[in-house]
Amino acid sequence: MDDLFTDMKKPREEGEAGTVGTARPTPLAAAVSAYLMGTADQRTDLVNPVRSQTAAAIDVGNLDEVAAAMETLLLQPVPDPEAITLAHMLITTPVEGRLVMRLGEEKDERRREALIEALATLGASMAQTISDALANTDNRHARRSYVRTLVAMGKEGMTVVEEMLEDDRWFVVRNGVMVLGEVAGDTAVSFLTSTLAHGDARVRRETVISLAKIGGEDAGMLALGMLEDADADVRAGAARAVGVLKVERALRPLLKLLEDEEQDSVVEQILRSLGQLGDPSAVPSIEKRAVGSFLRKPPTDVRVAAYTALGAIGTPHAMSLVEEALDDKDAEVRSVGAAVLAARKSVVRAGS
Repeated sequence: MDDLFTDMKKPREEGEAGTVGTARPTPLAAAVSAYLMGTADQRTDLVNPVRSQTAAAIDVGNLDEVAAAMETLLLQPVPDPEAITLAHMLITTPVEGRLVMRLGEEKDERRREALIEALATLGASMAQTISDALANTDNRHARRSYVRTLVAMGKEGMTVVEEMLEDDRWFVVRNGVMVLGEVAGDTAVSFLTSTLAHGDARVRRETVISLAKIGGEDAGMLALGMLEDADADVRAGAARAVGVLKVERALRPLLKLLEDEEQDSVVEQILRSLGQLGDPSAVPSIEKRAVGSFLRKPPTDVRVAAYTALGAIGTPHAMSLVEEALDDKDAEVRSVGAAVLAARKSVVRAGS
């Protein structure tokens, strides 16, 4: 059997019959194997052992064993409709929970993709189980897998997401917003309109991140409206979104925010976004953040973002400022100046 399913077996312990260290199928695994190898006529009789061994394993709490067996039925190298139907009939809510846990722990990309595809076929009950798992994990890897599974579920997944957005817990709402960030279209944007006004800044920040992923004019305009949010992380996220989405109407608000902003992390993102917009009229404002004054230089990270933005805009004056950075006292500024100039020369050579 394909090595994708090796976890259907477990090592023998010393004292068991046979060679120590070899693997012996559990009764359930053996029943599943016999079922899969049986002919169409034989399978009618081979279903009952699978059912009884599944029930026995559940009764004694061997949920991992059952989950492994269900994975084998679901994940045949060549999809087996009869086996998939049998798995759907045998999977209970506790087994769903264990399958979801195994998905969250899966590191192999090929197997993870197969599990996502398989679990996405299990319907509304599985969608709710995944939503619950999202609410109870801090593991980003697991969270990403769960989000992708809900997206793959289509309408049933979206029904659960709508419920998540109405939850009283901020992190459940955030999880729903994360799912919407993977869904394209006006429907996703319409749901996110309400979460932009959420009382928790972490939800608002996730919302502008999702808007940047979804894209489109409506998403860009919603992100634009968040540039004056009370929370610095939200302002930074909104600035990033309007830059990524190249919202031309964001130029003036970004320049205004650049004048007033006191948080360096937000200033850095504003500068990057101005570079992405590429409007030459922004150069004087960016120059102030790159060069500073005789008495005070901006923080290094701010200056690096400013010189990078100047290079992205690329007007003669902007590039002359970048060239001056080669003689700067700050080694990191000199380094970014050299990198910007090298990248610019590469672009010019490619275009000639």
